[in-house]
Amino acid sequence: MGFQNFDPRLGAESLIRDAIGATKGDSIAIIAEDPSLGIYDAVVPECVADVASELGISTQIIKVGDHAGLNDIPAEVKRALSQFDHVFFHSRLGDTLRFSDIPGSASKTMSYALDVGVLGGPSCTVPHRLMEDIRAAYDAQANSAKKWHITCPHGTDISGSQDIEAIQAGEAEDFTVTRYPVCAPRPISCASANGVVALTNWLMASGNQKYPDDELLLPEVVMAEVKDGKIIAFDGPKALTEKVHTHYKRVGHFLGIDPMNVHSWHAGINPGCFYPIGAKRNIERWGKVAFANPRYLHFHTCGNYAPGEIAWTVFDATAKLDNKVFWREGRFEFLDDPQVKALLNTHGHSELVELNDIGIA
Repeated sequence: MGFQNFDPRLGAESLIRDAIGATKGDSIAIIAEDPSLGIYDAVVPECVADVASELGISTQIIKVGDHAGLNDIPAEVKRALSQFDHVFFHSRLGDTLRFSDIPGSASKTMSYALDVGVLGGPSCTVPHRLMEDIRAAYDAQANSAKKWHITCPHGTDISGSQDIEAIQAGEAEDFTVTRYPVCAPRPISCASANGVVALTNWLMASGNQKYPDDELLLPEVVMAEVKDGKIIAFDGPKALTEKVHTHYKRVGHFLGIDPMNVHSWHAGINPGCFYPIGAKRNIERWGKVAFANPRYLHFHTCGNYAPGEIAWTVFDATAKLDNKVFWREGRFEFLDDPQVKALLNTHGHSELVELNDIGIA
């Protein structure tokens, strides 16, 4: 990898102690997806179990197949959720449940460290508590922002507002699992969004529900026009815009939802995230890792809930909250904020590793 501090065991320890929150005497069920499905490896579960054993924590690796929804949780996973202290999802099952009220008293942690290379890289070996503190510092400012505005090099220009009273009342969408590594903050509502978003590269599934033909490559830019949180038009090459229209109608019909909703957006905040393989080799796998990187901002569309069913990918965006720039041309500029500098110092860091390679030009 070329990283001086590459150490998957260090990543595993940060995961166990700080993300999962396990201590000596606790138990962890590791829900391990079949690696032959092409998303997760078989090494991370063994590494986590090995490090946990050294910390006096018992583990059991429970192997599962393809991911399912809330109503199709495998029986052995249901038992683990009630019988273990902690459940660690090294599987897409945790991703499909991340906005759901998951049954069971165990703590729930979702892994985006798909393989040992990610586990040992800078997005995971940076102290988890430091990244959580940075995320909390961002959230505190985002939660008080009345307006937002996003632009990108391909012509995205969209803005909206937030219901501050609803956020203060605890009504903002949030996740029901701890995500490891820290990747993106809570989504920001697009209910009042107006403007245009440049759709580039592809349309991809959000990972929330399964449906056939869930990816659509976009060889040219398509502009999506949004009014009051609804898609009202697609503009671009005629044949391609027709394909986009058809894709949205088909997914909406298949899932029985209004496909033209634009629900929310968020962007990555973990600059150490990287993906050194071309994204198009496996777009779904790429999305599980790359969305932690600040170069990648995405919108949740097709459905009036997070994360929706179709994601829009926007690269190298500039995003402002109340006219303060938080992302500038794909860099998480909030890292330069004095509050973040103080947090880095508290955790014994002068700066974070910032990487740009996420499998796209």
